[in-house]
Amino acid sequence: MLNNDLIFTWYSETVERDCKCRLRIYQISLDHFVIIVSELPDNPGCSITDDASKLINLVCYQFGFTSYKVMWIEHYPLGYLNDDETYYEVTQGLGEVYSKRINKQKLEVLLGVQL
Repeated sequence: MLNNDLIFTWYSETVERDCKCRLRIYQISLDHFVIIVSELPDNPGCSITDDASKLINLVCYQFGFTSYKVMWIEHYPLGYLNDDETYYEVTQGLGEVYSKRINKQKLEVLLGVQL
């Protein structure tokens, strides 16, 4: 179930300016969520990947989520990375951010919606 679909803004110390992305929050169980952040073509600041750790922590804090109960997905629309639409599952651990490509169809099955 889609709970939120909005433009999210944050300040990045990396580039010293405001940044923005599309933020979609899907509730998949009572206390587990999938958050999809999409890069926007008119984002004037840092990319969602370059500021991933800060963005994950900020969104979890602002929406009251426990980070280990959130599946974080970065989405790059057509034309960003090799002209393909791509989705990456992102995890944090030991001060590092890790990502792996995720199949759009599998993500749609998990969410029960078409993206």
